[in-house]
Amino acid sequence: MKNWIRNIRMTVVCVVCAAIVCSAQDTLNRHRVVLDAQGKLLSWVQPQNLAYGRVMRLAWDFLLHTVPVEANGLKTYYTYSTINSDTLHWTAWPHQPASLYATLADSARLYYPYSGDRKVVDLVRGVLDYQLAHGTTPTNWEWARVPYASSNYGALEYRGADDFLYGDKMGTGDGYGYIEPDKAGDLGIGYLEFYQLTGDSRYLDAAIACADALARHVRPGDDTHSPWPFRVNAETNVIREEYSSHVVGPIRLFGELVRLNLGDVPAYRRATQMAWTWMMTYPMRNHQWSGRYEDVPTFTKPVNYNQDSPMETARYLMEHPEYDPDWKMHIAALIKWVEGTFIHVEVPKEPGVQWGANVVSEQIDDMNKMGSHTGRYASVLALWYETTGDLEAKEKAFRSFNWASYMCRENGIVNVGPIDQSVWFWDGYGGYIRHFMQGLGSVPEWAPEGEDHLLRSSSVVRSVSYLPGEIDYMTFDPESTEVLRLTFSPSRVLADGQELPKRDDLHLGGWAFDQQTKVLRIRHEGSHSIRIIGN
Repeated sequence: MKNWIRNIRMTVVCVVCAAIVCSAQDTLNRHRVVLDAQGKLLSWVQPQNLAYGRVMRLAWDFLLHTVPVEANGLKTYYTYSTINSDTLHWTAWPHQPASLYATLADSARLYYPYSGDRKVVDLVRGVLDYQLAHGTTPTNWEWARVPYASSNYGALEYRGADDFLYGDKMGTGDGYGYIEPDKAGDLGIGYLEFYQLTGDSRYLDAAIACADALARHVRPGDDTHSPWPFRVNAETNVIREEYSSHVVGPIRLFGELVRLNLGDVPAYRRATQMAWTWMMTYPMRNHQWSGRYEDVPTFTKPVNYNQDSPMETARYLMEHPEYDPDWKMHIAALIKWVEGTFIHVEVPKEPGVQWGANVVSEQIDDMNKMGSHTGRYASVLALWYETTGDLEAKEKAFRSFNWASYMCRENGIVNVGPIDQSVWFWDGYGGYIRHFMQGLGSVPEWAPEGEDHLLRSSSVVRSVSYLPGEIDYMTFDPESTEVLRLTFSPSRVLADGQELPKRDDLHLGGWAFDQQTKVLRIRHEGSHSIRIIGN
C-alpha cells in the first residue's frame, strides 16, 4: 500500500526518523524502550498486562474524538486515506475505502464485546452506509452492486482512483471505474458481520450482492491468472491486472453465506471449490503471494509479494482445518516463508529483529517495518500457539505485539512504523486494532488483569453489558463458544435462563473456569442469551 513512490515523497521525514532509531537505541517511535531481564522487548505501556487494551483504546479514541471534520462535513477517514501525524491535515494520496471499512468492521465486531462501547459500532455503521450510498457500482453493470476499492483523495463519490504516471510506472490509482474483486470479498464479509450485529437487512443484501458478483466471474486460473483478476473495469469486465493471490476473502464470504444458507448456495459452493483448488495448486506451492494493495503500480506478473495474503490464509486454515488434511504442514510453511521474505532479510536501516522482536515489512515494493503487519504476524503466531501448543510461537507473538504497541502514541496517533512516520487509517486503525483483539482471544492471560472482558466469541455478539459481578450478552448464533477474563469467580452461567453445567472441559455444553488465570470458557447450544453471575 505504501510503496517506493510514497517513500520518495517522505525522504526528509525518513532521514529524521532513521536518526532517532539509529542514534538512540533506548527509544522506539518516541517511546522509551522497556526491556525485561533478558534484554527482550516489553511494551511501552506498563504494567505489561494493561498494554494491549491501552493501545486499542487510544486508537479508538483517536478515531472517535480527535480525527478532524473536513470542509465537506465528513471526518477525514471518509474521503482520505492518510493524514500528517503533526498537523492532522490530510495527505494527497488515493483513498482506500473498501479495505479500510472492511478492517474497521472487523475491529468493531471484535472490540465491542470486549469493551461494551457501542460508539465503535456506530462509527462503522456510518462508513458502511456511506460506502453503500456513494461507493457501489450500478445494478446494470457487469460487476453490479460491488464496492469500489479506491477513490480520488477528497472525492465525495467513490469511483476508483484516477490512474497516473509516477516515474516510469503506471497504476498508483486503479483507474476510473475499476474495482478490485478481492475487496468485494473483504467488505462483503464486513457487511455480513454487521447484518449479524445489527439485524439491518441492507447489509445482508450488500453481502449477497458481493458474493453473487464474485460467483458469476470466477475462473479456474493458472500460474499467472487467479480466480478473479486484481483490477477489472466494473462496467465492461475489461481486465487491467490479472493476478491476486488474496482469494481467502471471497472464500470466507462464501463460507459464511453457505453456513447460514443464504443467497445462491450452489453457486457459492462451486466458486469456493474453484478458488480453493487454485490456491492450493499455485500460491500454496510457489508462494507467489502477490496482488493485494491498491496504490501500487500495475504488474504484468505476480512479483510484488506481500505478507497479508499468506498470513490471512494461515489464519483461515487454523480456523477450518477440516478443509485441508495437510493444514499443519501448510501453515508452518507459510509462517516460514513470511519470516524469510519479510523479517529475516536485510533491509537498510531497519533490522528484522529488534530487541528480540520479529518485525514485519508489508510488501516487496515497501520494505519498511510496520506496526499493523507486525501485529498481523503476531496474531497468527498466537493462534498457532493456541492450536498446537508451540511455546516458541507464543514467545514470538508476545515480542512482536510489544513492538507493534510502540507505534501508538499517547495521543492515539498510530504511525505506520518508526521510519515511515505517516498515519494511514487502514494500517494504523482498521488493520491494527483487530490484530490485538485476535491475540487476546488466543492468549487470554495477555488481557488486562483486574478488568472484565469478553475476549472472543465464535459468533457475532449482538449486545453486551458489564455490571459488578455480572456479565450479560447475546450472540447471533444459538451455538457458540466464548472466552472471557474476569475479576470475579462465576457461580452460575445461564443460557436463555437455563443453568449450564460446570465442567472440566467443553466437549459438551457448559462452562469451565480457571481460578488461577481467571479465564472463563463457555459453550452453549440452542441459546442466544448468556448471563454470568458471580459469587
